[in-house]
Amino acid sequence: MENEEKMDNLDLTLLANFVHQVVNPLNGVAGTLDNLANGLNEGESRRLQRLNAARAQLEQCITLIRNLAFLAQGSGGVADDDRRKIVIPQVIIESAMFFQEDGKSKGIEIKLNDRVTQNTINGHPELIRQVLMNIFDNFIKYGKKGHNVEIDQRIQKSSGMLIIEIRGISEYRIDQDELKKIGTLGFRGQNAKKIIASGSGLGMSICKKIIEEQGGSIYVEAGAMGKVLFVVKLPA
Repeated sequence: MENEEKMDNLDLTLLANFVHQVVNPLNGVAGTLDNLANGLNEGESRRLQRLNAARAQLEQCITLIRNLAFLAQGSGGVADDDRRKIVIPQVIIESAMFFQEDGKSKGIEIKLNDRVTQNTINGHPELIRQVLMNIFDNFIKYGKKGHNVEIDQRIQKSSGMLIIEIRGISEYRIDQDELKKIGTLGFRGQNAKKIIASGSGLGMSICKKIIEEQGGSIYVEAGAMGKVLFVVKLPA
């Protein structure tokens, strides 16, 4: 009975955070549209800046809704016959494009070091894109200004696994005890809360679920000076 009450409270907290995170950017988009309609934006460059910001806010909402939908439908929502060839550099670049504007405002560029080697796997492109977008979103939100995010991708000869390594610098050093909890449903670290007060705690738990259901693994390492490394492994 006590465990059921805890789960109910967790569900309500997640739902409240989720609604808050969706409503806030939608209010921002509504405000931008009002300003455009009333002619309050000065000049073409300012208008484009506003539109790009509104687009980024809508993309944030889409990511949140996808996360909730995946969580609700579970693994049964994705059929095996949806699996197809995924060109890894392509899906990385496509995922990074969603964060160009937000990254630019913080001086953070998401860079794929090797765009030439066209490593491929069989899987669900939308789900892999969702994982990458959740990770990139974390780096843009919690990354240190002026420090780029770098990505390496390769096929490990000994295991035949695809390895994607994503490196960046966090605004605050991640506590080692909290590091173990990343990927737990509803968990948000104290440093994340310092930067952004509200959050759903869905993103990384969904990344973990998606990758594990495709026969892979994901883990995070933290080093000195706020260094953070995400490692994603998937069958090639």
